[in-house]
Amino acid sequence: MERSTFMSHFNRFCAKAQKALRRAGDKAEEMLDGASKAVKIKALEIRMDEQYENLGRLVYRDLHTEEDLEEEKLQVIAALDALFDELSVLKAEESAKEEAEEAKENAEEPAAAKSEEPAAETKTE
Repeated sequence: MERSTFMSHFNRFCAKAQKALRRAGDKAEEMLDGASKAVKIKALEIRMDEQYENLGRLVYRDLHTEEDLEEEKLQVIAALDALFDELSVLKAEESAKEEAEEAKENAEEPAAAKSEEPAAETKTE
């Protein structure tokens, strides 16, 4: 094999390898973003559970003691509302991303199907 032909093949190989590595890196980044978002959502849900426990304790104390705990209950409820808002924002971002990915996949599928689809045959009887 000539040196120039070898270098040409080698350069094409390197270009394809770089493209494959870029794709793999992009996919890994997408997966990491998804995992990161899932961890954030789970952390918010745990914090919400803790606030519900706090609220339950306050309600129990309020029912069984003469203490005025309305202010504390309102603070816990406000904290829960803030957590709900954060959670809804994260879930909205996640669903918007999923819809965008589905739309992208659906846009790619018909193009691939058309290129692979054989010409329709007509029968005459």
